[in-house]
Amino acid sequence: MVRFTTSGESHGRALVAIVEGIPAGLKVNQEYINEELSRRQQGYGRGKRMLIEQDKA
Repeated sequence: MVRFTTSGESHGRALVAIVEGIPAGLKVNQEYINEELSRRQQGYGRGKRMLIEQDKA
């Protein structure tokens, strides 16, 4: 089972995510994660905040 725990402020300087249940030694591609996070800026939202926030791993 994979579990995500987050902490921090949604509109603060940072939001921390702790991911548990990932096998040791699994390679993580930070560039791929950042590409997926950037997809949020191309979608629909309630406001323009998603256009100014730059999410990155």
